[in-house]
Amino acid sequence: NSELSLIFMMAIFGVAPLGVFFAGWASNNKYALIGGMRSAAQLTAYEIPLLITVLGVAVLSGSFNIIEIVDFQMGQDEGNVCNIFLLPLGAALFLITMIAEVERIPFDMPEAEAELVEGWWTEYGGLRWGLLFMAEYLRAYAACLLFAIFFLGGWEPFGGNLVAQYTAFIPGIAWLLIKSWLMFAVFVWVRASLHRVRTDQILEFGWRWLLPLSLVNLGIAVWLRLGVWQGDTWSPLVIGLITTIAIALFVLLAIDEDPTALEGRERPYSVHVKAGP
Repeated sequence: NSELSLIFMMAIFGVAPLGVFFAGWASNNKYALIGGMRSAAQLTAYEIPLLITVLGVAVLSGSFNIIEIVDFQMGQDEGNVCNIFLLPLGAALFLITMIAEVERIPFDMPEAEAELVEGWWTEYGGLRWGLLFMAEYLRAYAACLLFAIFFLGGWEPFGGNLVAQYTAFIPGIAWLLIKSWLMFAVFVWVRASLHRVRTDQILEFGWRWLLPLSLVNLGIAVWLRLGVWQGDTWSPLVIGLITTIAIALFVLLAIDEDPTALEGRERPYSVHVKAGP
């Protein structure tokens, strides 16, 4: 229950680029070294939007303590709504950056374990390969736990006090595990649905799109904390308005088809390669 537990948890994730780079360098293989450099560049590019997004959660909750962050969402006295309904943009950014941080498809080009040259994993086999792969999945599950804590109310039940009075026999750790398992199912769903993209496209997507959007999300969090929140529970009007706008924008972007962009494949998320000079 440290007052800086949020910073400590994110600092643990920040160590990953060093371990990945040195794992590739220690292999004494130029392909593994290049894979380590690519992976470190990707993790660094997505670490900044990730930290700015988490800062938005801390600003909205008014604390760097994860227990107070959960209480702000679904606590007995203060919270009445999960942060995913107040910061839907932040939830989307956190999910995307975390998928990139744990190098899952579509952001697994630096490692690409299905290819002949597996990036910084190339020279590792047997038990060492198994330990590295286990660490990757542990990081992915840790990312799901963090998402559940920051945006889904952590160990509090869905629905807050209304549901808690009927589900008092279910321990808080069970709610946290259920929420994290649901998020891990989303990770698997994304892996099965999307294709791998090139390294330059991954970096371009992080710097050109996610970084500015994370700053916008931080601005929204500051506005909600200072201009909207009155020190007690959130108004259903605010929750409904933010959720409606988020759903409308998602539907609009989902059905948007720009013929010019599709014809020239100018969007960042594309694997089209032009042939010829």
